[in-house]
Amino acid sequence: MKIQNTHVLPYLLCGGLAGLALPAAAGAPQPADLTEIPFEQLLDLEVITASRIPQKISEAPSAVSVITAEDMRRQGYRSLADVLRSVRGVYVTYDRNYSYVGTRGSGRPGDLNTRLLILVDGRRLNDVVYDQGVVGTEFPVDIELIERVEFVPGPGSALYGSSAFFGVVNVITKNGAALAGTELAAGAGSEGAREARFATGKRFRNGVDLLLSASWFDRPGTDQYFPEYDSPASNHGIAQGLDYDRTARAFAKLSYRGLGAELWLGRRTKGIPTASWGQSFNDPRARGTDEYAGAILSYQKKLSDRTEVFGSLHLSHYRYSGNFAFLDGEATLNIDASNSQTVGAELRVLSTAVRGHKLIAGAEYLNDTRRSIANYDIDPFAAYLDVDRPRKRAALYVQDEMRLGERIVLNTGLRHDDDSENGHTTNPRLAVLFKATPQVTLKSVYGTAYRSANAYERYYATTVGYKLNPELRSERIKTVEMIAEYFPTERFRASASLFRYRLRDLIALTVDPADGLLYYSNIDAARSRGVELETEWRGENGSSFKGSAAFQSVRNADTGEWLSNSPRRLFKLNYAAPLLGERLHGALEYQFTSRRLSTQDEDIGGFGVLNLTLLGRTANNRVEVALHVGNVLDKRYADTPSEEHYDNSNPPRYLRAIRQDRRNWRLTASFRF
Repeated sequence: MKIQNTHVLPYLLCGGLAGLALPAAAGAPQPADLTEIPFEQLLDLEVITASRIPQKISEAPSAVSVITAEDMRRQGYRSLADVLRSVRGVYVTYDRNYSYVGTRGSGRPGDLNTRLLILVDGRRLNDVVYDQGVVGTEFPVDIELIERVEFVPGPGSALYGSSAFFGVVNVITKNGAALAGTELAAGAGSEGAREARFATGKRFRNGVDLLLSASWFDRPGTDQYFPEYDSPASNHGIAQGLDYDRTARAFAKLSYRGLGAELWLGRRTKGIPTASWGQSFNDPRARGTDEYAGAILSYQKKLSDRTEVFGSLHLSHYRYSGNFAFLDGEATLNIDASNSQTVGAELRVLSTAVRGHKLIAGAEYLNDTRRSIANYDIDPFAAYLDVDRPRKRAALYVQDEMRLGERIVLNTGLRHDDDSENGHTTNPRLAVLFKATPQVTLKSVYGTAYRSANAYERYYATTVGYKLNPELRSERIKTVEMIAEYFPTERFRASASLFRYRLRDLIALTVDPADGLLYYSNIDAARSRGVELETEWRGENGSSFKGSAAFQSVRNADTGEWLSNSPRRLFKLNYAAPLLGERLHGALEYQFTSRRLSTQDEDIGGFGVLNLTLLGRTANNRVEVALHVGNVLDKRYADTPSEEHYDNSNPPRYLRAIRQDRRNWRLTASFRF
């Protein structure tokens, strides 16, 4: 199957970025509170993910991307996947079950985002069975509660350990003061989608800050057509009403004089219309349920003018249950399940006692008290897999931000991890920042990272289909990146990044020719290189513009073959502007992804998608109405399937491409009081 479009627009727009002249804007003083930084300021924007401490974005040892709550609101984003699609060098693949994030040309279909670390307020969200970093509707925090999202590309194991392989995404949530009241919201959309949300927050006079929220989303099942399954015995390739999505979330956040507490809960049930893993096509029993729960208790205190200490205790829980129908017309239903729980603690000290140095030292302990996987049939009952592999992890890390005069900053970091299952590993990071002029900063970054084989890859084995491989090694990556950033004013910035990656021992799903069973093995090495360009401007009247282009190449290090699901070019444009003062805003977003290869070496054509958002509110800001239209031009396009997208026919029929949504809409209204 070949879905091919010809696009001239992205090249013209990219070329226009180079010559774009934007007006300068007068500076404004930097607020003490990070959440109070005005929307239009770019130079003084602070980030925390790159070094675990607040620092100006121009002084971070990476090319950090920041998407603020105002950006999300204006562009009508409704999931973390929507947010990440807007980031330079990032693309998202959707298989009508999960969303998979690719970065800098690396995005293996079906890898569950195991090479991307997802954090909520600095705390790891990736589970300990599949190591999945969720970004779709299963993400347990409602997007309206997000203050900003920080994306740090490149290796992050020197600070965060395993899974910080291609990058780190830190979702930073709002506090009660940001809401300063109560909000009720409701919405409707294409295909019968409905949503509702409640949130309340306040900072009390005694210093207590409290936020509470609950949200609900439901999209009834819609019909999806798959031409590969088009036969009379398979309902002519139409999966009827199986693409449904039901999500519920709850969130609470409390802070008082350095003491903080958070709690989040999320549950999503998603219909599976693709007959994945050899199921019967169009069987209404096929579905999966993801449940997330997390709790954090933290304390931060200044011991002196030069020393600050941070400590936290946390508990995380993840449970999955999948219903799979492998036999046509049979009562037997196969259940695939996992259950995990982790208890952890962290202690971190920040010191500026030595002149010219900002030193961070920390220790982390994680106890995965449960990591169970099960697979069984019901009616009649038959068990195929039932394992529980607890493990313990500990780490020590140190980082030093050293100022060598007025123009040079040397940032060094080192972390040592001890894993009861995967052994020891040490990962460094070295960054040199040179202030060439007051407006230009040059950065050179070197780092390594790793990803441990997860429980699913090691121990998932059934009598039919899969077999285990407990001897898997950790994946490794070495990277070098050169970055140039230009901040002529507080309202305009431009950046360019040149990177080169070397990857080895990549874990991939493969078939054993001796018995035909699937298993995970360290079979690949790869090399990646590319360049990213970005420019951003914020106008005095509330308008904004952001444009980016990414050119990348990722190939197998042994054969030189182009890897699957690896687009060589990405172009993105975002523009927002007031239409009727503060009463009405409009925003346009264009995203282009070049062609890719599927896992079956078939061509998946490039595509460009245009989105539109209109945002209106009353004079007192108590009522806000938003209309979002996705894929305005009604483009036909598809994403890349994985090796697991096949049905139970003999021989099995594999999906060549997974078609994406045509034109769609969503209307929401919120009321504040």
